[in-house]
Amino acid sequence: AINQAMLEEFLDSNYLGICYVNIEENEYRRLAVAPHALDLFPPIGDAKWMLSFFCETMVLEDYKKKMLEFVDLTTLNQRMAKENSIFMDYFRKMRIAGNNSLADWARCAIKVSERNEDGTIKSFYISMRTITTEKQQEGADYTSANKEGILSVLSSPFADVYAIELKDGHCVNYRMNKAFQEKYGTSFLEGEFTQLLHIYVTNEVYEEDHKLFEFLLDMDSVRKAFAESNDYKFEYRVFRNEQILHFRCHASMPDDDHTRFVISFENIHNEVVDRVKQEHALQAAFDAAEAANKAKSEFLAHMSHDIRTPMNGIIGMTAIAAAHIDDKERVQDSLAKITEASKHLLSLINEVLDMSKIESGKLDLAEEEFNLSDLVDNLLIMTNPQIAAHEHSITVNVDGVEHENVIGDSLRIQKVFTNIMSNAIKYTPDGGHIRLDITEKPSNQSKVGCYEFVFTDNGIGMSEEFIQKIFDPFVRSEDEKTRHIQGTGLGMAISRNIVRCMGGDIKVNSKLGEGSSISVSMYLKLQDVVETDLNRFVNLDILVADDDEMSVESCCNMLEEMGMKAEGVNSGKKALERVIEQHEKKRDFFACILDWKMPGMDGLETTRAIRATVGPRVPIIIISAYDWSDIEQEALEAGATTLISKPLFRSRLERTFGNILGEEPLKEYASPLEELSECDYTGYRALLVEDNALNMEIATEILESTGLSIDQAWNGSEAVDILKKCEDGYYDIVFMDVQMPVMNGYDATRAIRTMGRGYCSKVPIIAMTANAFAEDVQAARTVGMNEHMPKPLDFKMLSKVMRKWILKEDGKQK
Repeated sequence: AINQAMLEEFLDSNYLGICYVNIEENEYRRLAVAPHALDLFPPIGDAKWMLSFFCETMVLEDYKKKMLEFVDLTTLNQRMAKENSIFMDYFRKMRIAGNNSLADWARCAIKVSERNEDGTIKSFYISMRTITTEKQQEGADYTSANKEGILSVLSSPFADVYAIELKDGHCVNYRMNKAFQEKYGTSFLEGEFTQLLHIYVTNEVYEEDHKLFEFLLDMDSVRKAFAESNDYKFEYRVFRNEQILHFRCHASMPDDDHTRFVISFENIHNEVVDRVKQEHALQAAFDAAEAANKAKSEFLAHMSHDIRTPMNGIIGMTAIAAAHIDDKERVQDSLAKITEASKHLLSLINEVLDMSKIESGKLDLAEEEFNLSDLVDNLLIMTNPQIAAHEHSITVNVDGVEHENVIGDSLRIQKVFTNIMSNAIKYTPDGGHIRLDITEKPSNQSKVGCYEFVFTDNGIGMSEEFIQKIFDPFVRSEDEKTRHIQGTGLGMAISRNIVRCMGGDIKVNSKLGEGSSISVSMYLKLQDVVETDLNRFVNLDILVADDDEMSVESCCNMLEEMGMKAEGVNSGKKALERVIEQHEKKRDFFACILDWKMPGMDGLETTRAIRATVGPRVPIIIISAYDWSDIEQEALEAGATTLISKPLFRSRLERTFGNILGEEPLKEYASPLEELSECDYTGYRALLVEDNALNMEIATEILESTGLSIDQAWNGSEAVDILKKCEDGYYDIVFMDVQMPVMNGYDATRAIRTMGRGYCSKVPIIAMTANAFAEDVQAARTVGMNEHMPKPLDFKMLSKVMRKWILKEDGKQK
């Protein structure tokens, strides 16, 4: 009976055949066979004949004798007297029809099925399976196979392998790849080596590489070559399927047998391709390193010049001021120039420090609420003096921005925009034009806005070559026109890294001599805001006059989104004509929006003409992208109702028309300190912890101006001692510096929070520090600080913090 469990032990993905042998009856039966080995295992027959047939057809010559002894039925009982199973590993040969390879490792296993009463074997199972993969994984010793010198070259599944007798050149194939089998069939299995090689070289090898095979095509040359060395390798090319492939020929002679050698032909195309890629990558890395070294050397040269220039100004103007100490005007002029030189020097240092943080991967972005309208206002306020100094004109256009209130790192965004705008100003000849277009695009993400800011100028432009490296650190244009302009060459590198950290990108389009356009796209989280009631604006007729057609279109679109009826014209003259026309029809516009700077009749002239014609009834709003403080009084005297700055964000228009309707009265401007003193903090007490005497004086003066009582501590250790001794509730707030001697602010805060008193665990502690990076904000929160305020102090922020943590939510005072 067939033992099914024993049979299943033999079955796996690598089995060739499993047979049953009855010794007493000399009977053989095939139980299972792999599809590709059907012709190697007859179904039934004489056991002794079958085992002999198996040895002749499947086992390589060097293993035949050993295999015949292994399966000998006469001696089997002696070898298996105390064992139920034995096995033998051998090197087998296979027919082309069976497998891609013509030789590999296999295992023959014999397992006893039944024994006679005297213990002799009655029947057994015999199985054959391939084990090449297992042998390779084990790193087995192939000493027995090395007599043929075959296995070392059979390690590659792509190798064609031959063993050749040195005496007569007779060769036998042990492995052949599938493509070669299909093309040449059995003709390359065995034959005279030089004849077969000649056919191969003629038909397969790339013509320029034929010479590499010359010594192998003559057996006398081969014997002479192997007398000098046992190993030869070379690479060559094969032209196959309209493609040039790379191969390796490896001819070697076994150390223990000098009568034959083994030769393999291995496809190494992928290896060569990878090697070439690696070489290119190494070359590229080398070139990049050389370029970086060159760029840094150039950077140091530029920095030496750029740092020494303002330093020279500072030292020189200080000496001039000292020499003219009694000349007030000369001293004031010197101090103003020292201030400007100091600002420039500070900007150089900040850029180098920022680049260092970016390159080290330590750039952390803050997440704070801010308004895009305010951000752009600040940008224009900071750059308008430069724009005016160069007599540039500027246009700012907002299109489709639905969400102005966002969350992100406003300071770093401001840095990016200031850098790009400053470049546009510097690299545009005097009297040029600069344009900023702001657009909100679909983000396809919930509560995330996609914004595009496009800065365009008609300046000197950039070459294609320089555009390719504009974002490389330390790189500056070497054009004669730019050589005199100061800078580190770090601004654009820093800007792109910041924007990419926000999930956006910067793209540059420019043409030498015609100007540049730099597009910044970024994704910002949206704040949760209450929808504005727009019913009050429905059907109000508004006239918009601006010589920039895109600005007119953008403004009209926003007004219509608010429910109004908007009409646009491109000049002051046409605006006057439409106002008169509607007045005569007794259908006056609800309001007119007039750009200040228009050709022909500007906004102020148009305002005077409208007032002279239709009187004071129609509100007139003057808009401008420039600092209009110089014309504010003149505009109001001309009859303007109010003045607002471009760009016209929707929120700004809503507030303006709300003011006109009397629903949102305009607040008078208050300085930051006036806003801070709006609340009376008399009766409240603060502990101010600061090690710098000047900073202590400034902060004490400002805080005491609100009525707050101030106690001082000069380091963190003093602050801890004071809080340890004071009664609960004695201090309403603690302002804590971070970098201090004896004990820093972080350690002091940890000590206060872990005192074990409920009061000390809850008293508000505000970081008031020059450590202003995002990671510093996080560090402050981690140790238990409630807020982080960077120096120099933002008085609006200070007022907000004091309202929040001293007055609490109800705003009641003691």
